[in-house]
Amino acid sequence: MKNRRMLGTTLIIVMIILMGLSIAMIASVSFPRGYKEFKNNYYFVIRQFVWFGVGTGIFFFTSRFKYTWYKKIKLHLYILGLGFLVAVLFSREVNGATRWFSFSGFNMQPSEMAKLIIIIYLAGIIDFCEKRKIRPEKLGFFLRLLIPLLVYIILIIAEKAFSSTVQITLIGMSMIFVSGVNIIQFLTTCLIIGGAGIISVMSTPYRMKRFMGFKSSELSYQVEQSLIAIGSGKLIGKFYGNGLQKFFYLPEIHTDYIFSGYAEEMGFIGSIILILIYIILLLVILITLAEKKDRYAKYILTGIFVMFSSQILGNIAVVLNIVPSTGIPLPLLSYGGSTTIVTMAALGIVYNIIKSLYIEKEQERLKEEEIVEKN
Repeated sequence: MKNRRMLGTTLIIVMIILMGLSIAMIASVSFPRGYKEFKNNYYFVIRQFVWFGVGTGIFFFTSRFKYTWYKKIKLHLYILGLGFLVAVLFSREVNGATRWFSFSGFNMQPSEMAKLIIIIYLAGIIDFCEKRKIRPEKLGFFLRLLIPLLVYIILIIAEKAFSSTVQITLIGMSMIFVSGVNIIQFLTTCLIIGGAGIISVMSTPYRMKRFMGFKSSELSYQVEQSLIAIGSGKLIGKFYGNGLQKFFYLPEIHTDYIFSGYAEEMGFIGSIILILIYIILLLVILITLAEKKDRYAKYILTGIFVMFSSQILGNIAVVLNIVPSTGIPLPLLSYGGSTTIVTMAALGIVYNIIKSLYIEKEQERLKEEEIVEKN
């Protein structure tokens, strides 16, 4: 990674590998459901191809769209996200929640889009305050960041998207913390939000049922089947296509529980390789964050890093029964349109920042050469 140009190349290679694994695994684990519900073994694979096609186009757009321009449109993006989060509350209820818009069989989840929007918006507000010498220790600085975040959190809670609520809270509060706000104000707010989260769980029957089931010595059906899938994979797995949990034993095996299906067929070694691929992805973001001097870019990268790391750790923790079961997709592996498109858009922004890093280093090199020639 000493050659900074390797960052962009590594990012592209990791994306291609993960997309290839996604298509392969969805083809393996989803065909029984595809045939049963739609009389098409490749129903979910075809749709994932479409999402990857759209996502690739968005990746190229955001990778060419200069990251500093988001400062100018941050408010427009925030209002757009706000509009979607409000509008989805009036959409058709599915499984007791109103999280999706449906268009000709394709679903769009505004809470996924809201994660990237809040990253761009908060980064822009922090940059705005820093440029105007507004001290981060001041309450006004803190409230400028907290209030827009809370608006999104409240709306996503109203959709009954608890996992998205937790994730966007982690993203927002992490960005607020690194901005240098007053630590007492920050910790007090964390305690209040944490208390509100506990109340939300206790006051909602289905969430409380999930939590009590997690604490119980008896595993829920879904968790039990997930652990069976992972355990039965052993060291080298049952090999591609030979998994059994996809035959309607493990629900949502092509979405939130795709890691379980992957582990069953690829085993412990394959699972470690997949985790290492994700670690490389996160390292690319971290190295870019460390190398980049522009603080605005650092804030964006911080938010994107938290978004990806929380999804990866959260998904694996759920399928291993380390945390209560909740819907957290695995980036670029799980089936799904909204999460795929938002992930690709975020990676496009990362790639654009990497390209700007190359330009900065090249300019520095040319200046050094000019100084040497003058001397």
